[in-house]
Amino acid sequence: MILRTVIAVAMVCVSALTAYGQTKATANEVDDYTKAKCDYILMEARRQDKNNSMESMAASYEIYKYCLKLNPKSGTARFNLAFLLADSMAVKNLKEAVELYPDNYWYNHLLVRYYYKMGKMDEAQKLLETMSVKFSDQTDILNMLIETYISKQDYPNLIKALNKLEVKEGKSEQLSIEKFRTYVQMKDDESAFKEMADLAKEYPNDLKYQTLIGDLYFDRDTEENRKKALEIYRSVEAKDSTDINMLLSFSNYYQKVGNDSLYQDYLFRLVTNPKLDRKVRLQLVGGLVYENLQPGGDSTMMLNMFDKILALPQEDVAMHELCARYMASAKMSKERLKPVLSQMLEIEPESEIARNQMLAYAIEENDTASIYSLCKAACDYGANDAVYYFYLGVTYYQQNNFNAALETFQNGLKHTDKETTLELIVRLHTLSGDIYHQLGQVEKAYMEYDSCLIYRPDDPYVLNNYAYYLSLEKKNLEKAEIMSKRSNELDPNNPTNIDTYAWILFQQKKYKTAQTYISHAIELLGDSIDASSSTIIEHAGDIYYKCGDRETAMTYWNKALELGNNDDLKALERKIKRRKI
Repeated sequence: MILRTVIAVAMVCVSALTAYGQTKATANEVDDYTKAKCDYILMEARRQDKNNSMESMAASYEIYKYCLKLNPKSGTARFNLAFLLADSMAVKNLKEAVELYPDNYWYNHLLVRYYYKMGKMDEAQKLLETMSVKFSDQTDILNMLIETYISKQDYPNLIKALNKLEVKEGKSEQLSIEKFRTYVQMKDDESAFKEMADLAKEYPNDLKYQTLIGDLYFDRDTEENRKKALEIYRSVEAKDSTDINMLLSFSNYYQKVGNDSLYQDYLFRLVTNPKLDRKVRLQLVGGLVYENLQPGGDSTMMLNMFDKILALPQEDVAMHELCARYMASAKMSKERLKPVLSQMLEIEPESEIARNQMLAYAIEENDTASIYSLCKAACDYGANDAVYYFYLGVTYYQQNNFNAALETFQNGLKHTDKETTLELIVRLHTLSGDIYHQLGQVEKAYMEYDSCLIYRPDDPYVLNNYAYYLSLEKKNLEKAEIMSKRSNELDPNNPTNIDTYAWILFQQKKYKTAQTYISHAIELLGDSIDASSSTIIEHAGDIYYKCGDRETAMTYWNKALELGNNDDLKALERKIKRRKI
């Protein structure tokens, strides 16, 4: 409704002006009536701008263009039109507005902003310099001019602008520092000294200004100036031995003069200072790590330094990580590394660098308790690395907590991605299959084994287990025989694999061939027969029995009973008692 009203008003004005007989397009000067009508249209158009819709902006554009036809000298129309135009056209209109009304601050100000936006720094500087004279009460012009001089490294003009701003706003620490930096860039040491001396006098309790004066002397790099710098640094140290700037300047001083001992001493005091910014500390310590990893580095000093730094409150694990990397690169013992890694996990439980290294140590040491705690914590916070779920599941499996193990392995499979190794995926499926079989869920077990063989068709462990479980059920024996034969080709001289093949042949009533293979399996076991071999020994008894050698069968059965780790001891006892299967 507002849009239609504005357009209607504009059209009425067009009609009225046409009836009046004059527009700016045909006259040198615009009469008061036309100006009044134009101003009214502009007022309505500005109200329309507040809608911020494409329709309202299009209408505003047409109205501003129309107003310029009525009154080409309308600065307001050109100013508002600039917001609706492309940059180059906006600048054209604003330049015309400034030419018509050079004393209008806002026309000038917007034109400068467009120059900045378009990267026309020379034009911006020229206009700002004019504005700084014309609008001398506007300090923001000086601030923009200062930014321009800084970007163009125009130091002489920058100093002039800073001095003007200082006259308007009064002396301030920020302005003095900026002037000091500029004088340093200009290599105007005398002015730089004076600026810093004034600051030191103005702020006698802020020792950084005194230290900066010392730095100025030191940078002049003469024997006399070095002595003056040293005197100032010592004076500051006497007042505050923990001053950050003084410690940094001293360390730079002694590094440059080649006094390594004092350089290390002051740098040590600096990086272990609680007042030092953490990012600066991290950067300095990183440099020290690099230096000390070179031949002749002082590892004792580095470890002492890290101990003191890590005793300070830490926002993150960046310093711990740097320490751990240094220790690893310096080939330090895991006993020295473990406390640092543990602290990392306390600060940031999701630090995979620390957790993975700690887990590697625990696996290497067969530390089941640590494996469990490390992996349980990772799984509890939802870690995405399937490794944690695998090892946690293994600890449950070793405890015969099959349900917990199975659930953990299945969760691990949900956290696999393109970064997960094929070996890990296969092991998760394999162990899940083994547990499903132990829980009597045979079909699910076979599904897991089939999944394994999709990823790795020639995995001897999977082929063997799959084949053996089929033989126990006396189903798909031909498939079981093919898989078992392949597992023996892939992993020859493995007694367990050979036993599986012999047992499949037994189930197929190929007793003599089975006897050949089971004898070879027992031969391979040799003196290593223990409780884990009892099933192979019992199988040997069954096979020899079917081959007609009952005495040998009894020997094997009794040996299996003695080992005592069979799936069904009662069935074994019945065979021995009855002397038959």
